[in-house]
Amino acid sequence: MSTEERMMELTKEESDVFERRLAMARQQLEEIDRDIERELADVRERIAALQQKREAPLKMYDAACTMLGIDNELGNGNGSDAAKR
Repeated sequence: MSTEERMMELTKEESDVFERRLAMARQQLEEIDRDIERELADVRERIAALQQKREAPLKMYDAACTMLGIDNELGNGNGSDAAKR
């Protein structure tokens, strides 16, 4: 039985019920998607703030390593991949 045949078997009232359910589900999904985007934006802001906060201690660590003449295992303090871990 094709989709069209199944749709023809629905009464107008049944079709209306399913169309309302479809619209309601779509609206709920759109609201959830907006909530997800808001949460992601908040997380991105928090991560950016933490990364910025991390810069000063990394620079101090790098300077101390330089003064002691040892390798900086955390990176060079200028945003290297090792410094971002």
